[in-house]
Amino acid sequence: MMCVARVLCLAGGDAAVLTAHRPVRVYVAPDGPRLTGAVEVPVEERAGLVDPGAAPRDRWLLAGDMSAPAANGESGQQVLDRFGATLAEIAERHRGQTVAVVAGGLELPLAALCAGLSPARVHAAPLADGDVAVAEYNADGWRYVSGWPA
Repeated sequence: MMCVARVLCLAGGDAAVLTAHRPVRVYVAPDGPRLTGAVEVPVEERAGLVDPGAAPRDRWLLAGDMSAPAANGESGQQVLDRFGATLAEIAERHRGQTVAVVAGGLELPLAALCAGLSPARVHAAPLADGDVAVAEYNADGWRYVSGWPA
């Protein structure tokens, strides 16, 4: 059986929210949201986590129109492909471990990739600073575990 990678997804906030989860590394988007306070593990920037900017959330998450462009010109499908590949690479590197990902724009890829997390729920309650959504990655793909705002 292949080990699961646990990925903590945050849009920013206080680093203290990570203490109970004990991640071995924190991945951040260059020029993206940051955690405030002390981070006791290595922090690594990943270009694949760059926020696409103002996104047509209604069209992407509710209508499923993945061709609609974000502020940076990327379509929803391009954003999903970029984030999905980056998140999978991070998870593959950390099988059997817990890591954190801090980035804006995580909603679309998580809603599309994670079993158990609907686009409607993600649209209704976006991640806010301090929220920690937990997802797991294994040979079967992504699964939402807990933490998305109600």
